[in-house]
Amino acid sequence: MLKVGVIGLGNIAQKAYLPVYSKLQDQFEWHLMTRNGAKLAQIQKRYGFQHGTTNQDDLISAGVDAVFIHTPTPTHYQIIKKFLSHKIHVFVDKPISEDLDEVKELYQLAEQNQVFLTAGFNRRFVPMVQQLTDHKLLHSIRATKTRENETQETNFAIFDLMIHVIDLVQFLMGSKGVELLNGRIVEKNGNLVSAEVQLGHGQLSGMAQVDMMANANTEVLQAIGQNGIMEVEDLNQLTIQKQGQKLVQKTPDWQENLETRGFKPLIELFLKAIVNGEENPVSPASSILSHELCVRLINETKVIK
Repeated sequence: MLKVGVIGLGNIAQKAYLPVYSKLQDQFEWHLMTRNGAKLAQIQKRYGFQHGTTNQDDLISAGVDAVFIHTPTPTHYQIIKKFLSHKIHVFVDKPISEDLDEVKELYQLAEQNQVFLTAGFNRRFVPMVQQLTDHKLLHSIRATKTRENETQETNFAIFDLMIHVIDLVQFLMGSKGVELLNGRIVEKNGNLVSAEVQLGHGQLSGMAQVDMMANANTEVLQAIGQNGIMEVEDLNQLTIQKQGQKLVQKTPDWQENLETRGFKPLIELFLKAIVNGEENPVSPASSILSHELCVRLINETKVIK
């Protein structure tokens, strides 16, 4: 049975990952790690996980084949490098790092050691989004994410929030050959108000936008092409307009929220790829591109204060 480590049991791990891991205990041997012993004991009791530790090195000693990393971004580089160096597959929450050189270095190390480094871009695997993945039939793609008066430092917000819509747009555009055309950032007192980036790939255009002061929490993806106008709202509703007709598809009531949001499919594909020797579900080149676009948005585009 494949041994899988989990490092970090904070908010994101508890909300988006542990419920999925807990249902895979009959297929994989899970080893949890957090420095908080009380939290570790609580989660083990809640979900029935048998193995836990407060020391990362214990996971290596236990012989884990793969590890999921759910720690703060500034800690990613050192932890990822340690496990890749031991030829252990790594799945990590986005972003891998805010330093593009570190991102490229880690992917190179993964390639050298013939293991996966997989970034947690869950929106690619949202069932509703999967219906829009034939970029050859599309003309334009726009993804917009808004927040209800949320205060975040500009760089943090771009790598924490905007990277989702940037990744989704460039992924739906086919990734390879996607170029940054222009972008801009609006900020106040060092905090992000809004940002947008325009992408191009031949005749295909893309736009990724965030607004932190929209007084509403929404997420809208729109794709226009030969199949009409397709719009995914809040990841759980797809509207298709074509030839004077409008079709609305909603997520089935029985479908789990973590499947609707793409976490469950991505987790299962990552583990399946390891077991069966398949391709990385989030290709290194496409992941690097998303990080690069965030860096270029920050460093090369106009900032309005």
